[in-house]
Amino acid sequence: MKRTLFVGSIILGIVVWGCDNSTDSKPTGGTLGMSSKYTTAALAKSGQSVALDSIKVTRARFVLRDIKFKSPGGDSSNFRTAPMILELNLNGAVQTVGSVTVPFGSYSRIEYDVHRVEKPEISNADSAQFAEFLAGERYSIIINGIIYNTGAAPDTFTYRSKVDAKQKVDFDPAIDVSEAAPAVNATVVISSANWFKNQTGVLVNPKDTNNEGVIDENLKASIKVYKDNNKDGSKDN
Repeated sequence: MKRTLFVGSIILGIVVWGCDNSTDSKPTGGTLGMSSKYTTAALAKSGQSVALDSIKVTRARFVLRDIKFKSPGGDSSNFRTAPMILELNLNGAVQTVGSVTVPFGSYSRIEYDVHRVEKPEISNADSAQFAEFLAGERYSIIINGIIYNTGAAPDTFTYRSKVDAKQKVDFDPAIDVSEAAPAVNATVVISSANWFKNQTGVLVNPKDTNNEGVIDENLKASIKVYKDNNKDGSKDN
């Protein structure tokens, strides 16, 4: 009987010692989400433009690829490497793009490609949604809309951009993922206000190929990315 009690005491002691010396595992990372928001201003006649009264956007799609969040030290966390179509919600509502698990730390920059998609990059399952981007000369941005001309019937258009550019946006303030704030968010805000305007603010015709250079530069410049933890589509202070 005494031997049994002695053995039991040893086992209990081992269990207690093991509990006292165990360490609680703490999280080392959180989630970094991404959302998007479309904003617009009236694409109306300005300056000396007499050919166009206004332009209305009815659909807008951007192909983005190799999206990554960068830390000040140069480390990066990939959000998405394969091409994706970001179709803008023209009602202006903030929409969720996705999220990714990242290590705790400070993220001061986002890098991404506005990408002229290529067929080998697209899986068979995604081939239908990328079909328009792979047609002809291959495209990165497709915008549909209506042109309103003085004294003429409305004219529909489809603008196809061949932009292929790496973009870098610095966050101010930086996005910090920590144990205290393990779920944070960045919002891609794209405004169409200047897509079809020249440097003096005059509307240009998206159906005129001579305007492609101006429009393409405007499209690249229209993409902003902000820290937006409350997902209201506005930059956090």
